[in-house]
Amino acid sequence: MIRRRTAVLCAAAVLTAGCTPYGADTLREVASGSPTGPAARSVAVDRTAWWGGSSYRLTKVTATGQPDGRTAVELVLGVVVESPVPAASALPRVALESDGVAVSGPLEVRPPPFGYASLTVTVQDVGTPGQPLDPDRLALVLAAPGAARAVLPVGARAGQDGVDLRPTPLRASTGVVRTGRYRLLLASARLREDCTGSPVPAPAVPLGTTPFVPRALRALKPGQHSAEILFDAPAGTTADRLDLHLTLPDGRRLAPSAPIAATAYVGRPDTVSLAAWFDFYGETAGTYTLEAADGSAEGAAAGPVSITLGAG
Repeated sequence: MIRRRTAVLCAAAVLTAGCTPYGADTLREVASGSPTGPAARSVAVDRTAWWGGSSYRLTKVTATGQPDGRTAVELVLGVVVESPVPAASALPRVALESDGVAVSGPLEVRPPPFGYASLTVTVQDVGTPGQPLDPDRLALVLAAPGAARAVLPVGARAGQDGVDLRPTPLRASTGVVRTGRYRLLLASARLREDCTGSPVPAPAVPLGTTPFVPRALRALKPGQHSAEILFDAPAGTTADRLDLHLTLPDGRRLAPSAPIAATAYVGRPDTVSLAAWFDFYGETAGTYTLEAADGSAEGAAAGPVSITLGAG
């Protein structure tokens, strides 16, 4: 019988620009036991999953025997907000599983609105009394009801395969879109399986002494994809008359799944970020066509322009 678990969260957030590249998944045991205290076993692991607009890099897991025969598990995570601007990311319900069965209650892991955070999470009372818990059999799972599920196996005997929900870059035919009044620089184009834009605006958050309205994100459903298109534009640009449509490789033509909105950069007052998301189910390989037009009376004479985006 598994007793209710508790989690202690310690976060030290450091604001940084961009994302930290990670190496290939690795696993090795780094410590075992203590002659004077409870038996402990630490495993170094370098595995990353994406969920709700953030990447979660698991670097160390330590399992320590408790006096009641259960196990305390400490997790060391690096969390990077993938958005280039402040984002209100969807929050996962994080849990530990052993052989595919939950051995902890949900843990609260809250990413920062922007940049990087180093988190240490300690989970008490994991497992069954009298049955030592092998960290090599554990997996860290990031999920939510009705949302896509990311799985970070700690060891080779975790009983389930890893699912990282890694974004897939799209290759663009050009990096500049000019239509009517709009002069847009393509900053990023990716297929995502972890998050998309939310139609519900996010409240302002303070970053230092400056309040920012973050980009609102929500988690995707299992099997759902989103083509995330990010543009840079001059400060003052609004998307109120920017018309975007995406034609999928199978011929379906989509409008954005959430309103296109401009979000301020941190430390770049001359530039704003415009984001568009196109949610869909089905195959992802092939060529996408993005059509942009200025819907204002001033820009109508210019007509639409198109760029292609290749995947797979």
